[in-house]
Amino acid sequence: LMTNVPAVSCAKISEETGQHLPMFTVVTDLGSGHCLWFANAVEKVFIASDQIRKLAKIRGKVPDEKLVQSGLPIRHDFAVQAKNLGDRMSSEGKAYQISVRENLGLRKDPNEKFILLMGGGEGVGSLSSLVDALYVGFTEKGIRATILVVCGRNEILREELQERDWASVIKYRKYAQAMPACFVLPNAMNVPLVSSAGCLQQGMIVKKFQKIMSSTSIAKQLTNDTMEVPLSTENEENKVVSPSPYSDDYMYHADDIDEHFFENETQHYENFNAPAVDIEYDLTLVEVIGLGFVTRMAEYMIAADVLVTKAGPGTIAEAASVSLPVMLTNFLPGQEEGNVDYVVDGGFGAYRSDADPVEVAEEVSLWLTDDEKLTELSVAAYAKGAPNAAAEIVRVIGDSTLRWIDSNKKVGNES
Repeated sequence: LMTNVPAVSCAKISEETGQHLPMFTVVTDLGSGHCLWFANAVEKVFIASDQIRKLAKIRGKVPDEKLVQSGLPIRHDFAVQAKNLGDRMSSEGKAYQISVRENLGLRKDPNEKFILLMGGGEGVGSLSSLVDALYVGFTEKGIRATILVVCGRNEILREELQERDWASVIKYRKYAQAMPACFVLPNAMNVPLVSSAGCLQQGMIVKKFQKIMSSTSIAKQLTNDTMEVPLSTENEENKVVSPSPYSDDYMYHADDIDEHFFENETQHYENFNAPAVDIEYDLTLVEVIGLGFVTRMAEYMIAADVLVTKAGPGTIAEAASVSLPVMLTNFLPGQEEGNVDYVVDGGFGAYRSDADPVEVAEEVSLWLTDDEKLTELSVAAYAKGAPNAAAEIVRVIGDSTLRWIDSNKKVGNES
């Protein structure tokens, strides 16, 4: 919003009518802002951070007396829930957290960890890849957890998560780990193939091969290329296995790839028929729940132990208001970069790119297995939280407006 234009207009109206028309600016970002957001002609500028204060003073020449560091305005539900929660890490806070989980119909194990995974109202981005990485990471480390995935309006993703074959997801991951360094499978996370320097020449064949490997449609091709080989000279029975990733049978030539091969790039993992892998993990440890468009977000943030999300300012402010640690996985260049700094410098979260979901899962797993770290992050989030920001902004604007109404009446009576 360009505040300088309406500020000039309000000043002109006040001059023509003799009635003062106050104007206020509410900056709804945490770490960055456009210079046109800041106009010295307004009565007050409401800000949410020290970073924005510096920008307002440098770019808009707004004096300190006009700056009100209220926090970012968020929904009233968060103020209510923050008051009920109190200290998240205290015994009272944990008891309230469990009661909220019960009200939401979630599992009741007090030792279970809850992760809230968000990607915006449309449920887009790399949510599916992140879910797989978190599921595999938690299962391998024996972390009992529930992953709450906010799919928003993306009903297709929500239904896919309900039907996903998690045993196949883990098998796919295990198979990927057996690949040579120059052929790194996407670890069931749709991450593009990574090729070591000098391993392959970057030509059209390699590019097509990378596209194959970055898609779950590789499952179909691998299944079709199974071959029979004797397990040993002592065993007469043959067993069907997939070709070794080290063998020539594993390679594809661009001329052998049919166009239809790329049509179904979102096949379910149950179609993936990797070599037999003994699953030594308890697949009941981790539950994945796909949520639609959530209207009880404050309660879900109370229920969660960690939030995994993109760097939207509103979501970050909501999490901080209820002392929730934040793992950021994406941001809009320029617009949201400062929000990443706000979280990281504030000590209540970290940034790991969703281009590497496994790294995201590793870091979140470290948090969940370290109560001291979770407490440290939660305390830092509490220090940044402003659950009552909206009420404070309304109060200041309301008081000022009432004063100007009285003042304008006096001017009108005198004239």
